[in-house]
Amino acid sequence: MKKPRWPSAIVLAMLTLLAACMIQQPDVLTMTAAREPAQVEEIKPSPELVHANALSEAFRQVSRATLPAVVSIKTTGKVVRQRVTRRQFPFEDDPFFRQFFDDPRFREFREEGGPSEREYRMPGGQGSGFIIDADGLVMTNAHVVADAEEVIVRLADGREFTAVDVKSDERSDVAVVRIKVDEKLPWLRLGDDDRMEIGDWVLAFGSPFGMDHTVTQGIVSAKGRGLGSGMVQEFIQTDAAINPGNSGGPLVNLRGEVIGINTAISTRSGGYDGVSLAVPVNLARWVADQLKTTGEVRRAYVGITMQQIDAELANAFHLQVPRGVVVTGVVRDSPAAEAGFQEGDVILEVDGKRITSDRNMLGVVEKLNIGQTYSIRILRDNREQELKIKVAERPADLASLEGVDSSRNGSDNEASAEFTQVGITVQNLTEDLAQRLGMNTAGGVVITSVARNSPAARVGLSPGMVITRVGSRNVDNISDMEEAMKTTDSSNQVLFLVKISDGRSNISRFVTVPLSDSK
Repeated sequence: MKKPRWPSAIVLAMLTLLAACMIQQPDVLTMTAAREPAQVEEIKPSPELVHANALSEAFRQVSRATLPAVVSIKTTGKVVRQRVTRRQFPFEDDPFFRQFFDDPRFREFREEGGPSEREYRMPGGQGSGFIIDADGLVMTNAHVVADAEEVIVRLADGREFTAVDVKSDERSDVAVVRIKVDEKLPWLRLGDDDRMEIGDWVLAFGSPFGMDHTVTQGIVSAKGRGLGSGMVQEFIQTDAAINPGNSGGPLVNLRGEVIGINTAISTRSGGYDGVSLAVPVNLARWVADQLKTTGEVRRAYVGITMQQIDAELANAFHLQVPRGVVVTGVVRDSPAAEAGFQEGDVILEVDGKRITSDRNMLGVVEKLNIGQTYSIRILRDNREQELKIKVAERPADLASLEGVDSSRNGSDNEASAEFTQVGITVQNLTEDLAQRLGMNTAGGVVITSVARNSPAARVGLSPGMVITRVGSRNVDNISDMEEAMKTTDSSNQVLFLVKISDGRSNISRFVTVPLSDSK
């Protein structure tokens, strides 16, 4: 088979085109290389840029003034002795290993407690702090220096000093550390966190992950923020980045004043997630002043247990908006008992300060002057009135006292009664039954059963809880409860004060229960 032959004209045309491309390609490359880059358009000053640069300059000024007084803190843990109390060989019950444990050489290791005690050093840590007077007093968090055998403070210029005195208050998480220096050091002014408002700019200083002289910026995101059930005080919330190592560093406003101590973060990742918390400086100053002078913190005490008012309780107590706290128990022989406080009193103001939450109530009360008399405004039976109370010092064994209630006359009648409108069956709380339930109240009715899907079940009532109050009436027995249930108002709900024992003390709380015939 013959191969096809291309016409000579076509072949010539293709060769001519190829040659032209080869000749022109270098010219294209040369032109591309010689092209001059386009000049970026000059940004002309505008009011927006002027304001932004002014804010940037403010951040620079505050940082320059603050950083010399910010310190890093390293700690070494204490050496502790621990007796070995676990079995040395967890597999001794296995048939294969049992033959080895029968050997006399291994018998001493099988015994509970092991052959001896052992020593180990608790892990150290790191954090931040800031100087609050020129003679070398440093403020930080209590958890930064907790269980430390040695506290080393590194200044901004790199010099390190071993602390000669450390005093801390775990409840507020505030500590003061003294270092001995032969010169005056730069120090920071403590401001007033009450003057700060949500939206104000703040800068956070410290040593996150050991990186000294770090500054982050943000705003005050919220005030009076709580952190879990274990922390009783309120915090300043900010979106300035705080990470491990920032603890103890200052949170500073644009006047260069400390308004908080960087303390904690709310996080799901273990790092900064946008929610940072700081101890308010007014609380920190109050604690530090006492630690400096006496080495301990004395707090005032009134002697009540309380519950924060939410929307449902506000309706039950005829409040237009949720505010204040309601008294759920009065400690026997306490200042509150002597002042005439009762269960069901709603506390609105203490010494002229508005009460907004249970943490706020604790924060206001603990800073009152011990032994001084104050006015407390309450709401009782839908009428506001004032009570005078002489506050005492908070007892060391307060946890055991807070469950003590004013005793009332109980009944030995073990009869039961059913209240179908809420779905519970109750019986009188006898002395024997109170002892078995761990209750320290002498009056009330105990819930023995809760109907499935009833109003009581939906709000969390359960057998073993003791009802001591219905509406505005104290309940000592079934007869009292029957009379109280007849007088429930037209709101289609009833207010119970229930108590339950956690094994150590009694916990009281108000619960609003809808009536079964309500829509």
